[in-house]
Amino acid sequence: MALNHKTIIALEALGYYKPTGVQEKVIPLILQGENLIVRSQTGTGKTAAFGIGLIELLDAERDKKALVLAPTRELAVQISEELKGIAKEHHHKIVVVYGGQKIDIQMRELRKGVDILIATPGRLVDHSERGTVDLTEYNIVVLDEADEMLDMGFKDEMDKIMRHIPEQRIVLLFSATLDELILELASHYIKGPAETLELGEKERVQNIKEDFVQVSRRKKFSNLKRILGQGEYKKVLIFMSTKRGVDYLYERLKESGYKAEGIHGDLSQARRERVMNSFKAGKTHILVASDVAARGIHVEDIELIVNYDEAQDADTHLHRVGRTGRMGKEGRAVTFIESGEEEDKDRNKEDHPDFRWMKGGGDMRGPPRGERRGPRPGSSSRDRRKRPRAHEKGGRRNYGPAKKNRRR
Repeated sequence: MALNHKTIIALEALGYYKPTGVQEKVIPLILQGENLIVRSQTGTGKTAAFGIGLIELLDAERDKKALVLAPTRELAVQISEELKGIAKEHHHKIVVVYGGQKIDIQMRELRKGVDILIATPGRLVDHSERGTVDLTEYNIVVLDEADEMLDMGFKDEMDKIMRHIPEQRIVLLFSATLDELILELASHYIKGPAETLELGEKERVQNIKEDFVQVSRRKKFSNLKRILGQGEYKKVLIFMSTKRGVDYLYERLKESGYKAEGIHGDLSQARRERVMNSFKAGKTHILVASDVAARGIHVEDIELIVNYDEAQDADTHLHRVGRTGRMGKEGRAVTFIESGEEEDKDRNKEDHPDFRWMKGGGDMRGPPRGERRGPRPGSSSRDRRKRPRAHEKGGRRNYGPAKKNRRR
């Protein structure tokens, strides 16, 4: 590819010797200054692909500056780390800005000068409105995981940002899917012709073994422990559909002796970084995550994915499963399919969680308001019949014996 020898030195230090399919196709086109629309699965090396291309372009043309937009703070940080590794011998100034970090710290970094700015859309708009970032200086824009940015509702912020970028610009759009919305977005943001590349399969990669387990809700946890016991997994990623579910499951795993942590959108940035660093370093073996938080998780050696809750759609399922089996390695995924019929049958059993509150265990407040099942403990249909009031004919309150009898 005729890369700069400084880039080659940095790549060898990172352990990169042979380009992936995405890198082989994308890097030469970036070096030619082409606009790109690329569909590629996660784990194919696209970050290094546009990272190498950007650094080589900035070396050749010193008047250029690059902006990389990412949907989540975790992804922005990981892009920053990878690009700093590739640019180590070039000494390009790389800055990352995202929500959840004190803006004063970011402002000080921005004042020192920037060659490559990596940002989440919301925080970048904030900096632009404060005047700490001049978007007219950036003539190369990378939209990483563009479909995720749309799904997360960043369309307005992206539009604001692109309106300030000069008309003469290079746009590199990367997405796991290329539907009508993405192509319409590309047509608005890209000025002039663009090369469209669809790399890799649209389905899950062949080196991922996926199993589907039909199970009732109350048996999920015991099945999860059985699956975890089938191998010595060092990195397991478990998906839940809610933040509350994340907290519940990782705490229960910890109580069972597993090295587990949870991550979701309500955690502080410092806590999220601690959890992610612990997972990457192997100190935490199991990470329970919501879909929003997991969009920024790019860890190369995740051995097992568990969909404890099913994904909302096929694309989300594909993104989840794609977190394993990365860079050609083998991976495994397990998806729990809730069995409604078995669940209804289980509700007749005394040990079902819905009845635990009746026995004094679990949540003593009982089931949620409006969802009480069956009669109250100790009551019967006869007890619930309307009794006559004291003032009604024939009605008498049963307060026990009369006062004169009690005095006797």
